Amino acid sequence: MKKLVVLCLVLGVSVLFAAASAQQQQVNPKAEFLKSVERGKALFTDPSLGTTGKSCNDCHIDGGMKDSKMGKMDMKAFRNERLVYPKYVMSMNRVVTLDQVVNWCIVGPMKGTALPWDDQKLTDLVAYAVSVKPEMTEKEAVPAKTQEAPAPKK
Repeated sequence: MKKLVVLCLVLGVSVLFAAASAQQQQVNPKAEFLKSVERGKALFTDPSLGTTGKSCNDCHIDGGMKDSKMGKMDMKAFRNERLVYPKYVMSMNRVVTLDQVVNWCIVGPMKGTALPWDDQKLTDLVAYAVSVKPEMTEKEAVPAKTQEAPAPKK
């Protein structure tokens, strides 16, 4: 009887692992990331993250695609955020991750409650931020040092 119970448990666990494995094979990671980006984009304009009636987009205009100001602070457009963080942030006086910066914005300017580290909303906001690719400004498009072609010899 004990052998039958153990056999049933082993078979049951095997079936669960097989089902989970089959489900993982059907998931398209790129599509899942794009869904997260879209959810993050929606949250970016959602004032319910805070209590001031403002959203991320009020300081990071055009979805973070343009430089702007928050009071006296310059707000740079998002550019390669996945490559920039973690970094030292003067206003926070320490090295922080992008997740921490998102929560700083929610708690500070938006007067909301920090999102837990494992909250899908936080992940979605970060996924959106790292996906933003603003158009290059004219200054960025032209290299700082350009070489002129040598004059043709006469």
